[in-house]
Amino acid sequence: MFRRRLTFIAFLLLATVAAAQDAPQAPSVPKHFSDIRTVCLINTNADLDVFDKLRAQVQEWGRWTIVEQPEQADLLLVLSQNRETDFSATHPREIFELYAPPRWPAAGELDALTLAAVDRATDRRLLTVSCARHHFPPASDWLVSRLRKKIAKREKSGK
Repeated sequence: MFRRRLTFIAFLLLATVAAAQDAPQAPSVPKHFSDIRTVCLINTNADLDVFDKLRAQVQEWGRWTIVEQPEQADLLLVLSQNRETDFSATHPREIFELYAPPRWPAAGELDALTLAAVDRATDRRLLTVSCARHHFPPASDWLVSRLRKKIAKREKSGK
């Protein structure tokens, strides 16, 4: 009787070990920004000019290798443009009559760009930066600069 129980327990242990070896392994998830090696830039709906400048800024930064396929990346940088109408907003020309930038949004129109850093393996948003589309300096420069500052701050705090 004791021998049967021991054999049964040994069989269960072997079956559990075999099942664990056959199970697909979870992809390695970067725990910190310092663990990220590759990035894929994704444009959801922003102007191609802005996206190309953003890509050049990230490449110039040199922190990550840019890959073309999301499946190859540790991190996804997702650029999107939001256009909303806010009738309570004051048009900038009313404030700065002497300064007329090349393109202001129409009165009451908010035109913003958002760059989200998403962990590809978990689809978890790690951080987000946003700015007005007509932001000076150019929006792509500002987004990458702000992204760099937020990442540096997180690395300094150990997150």
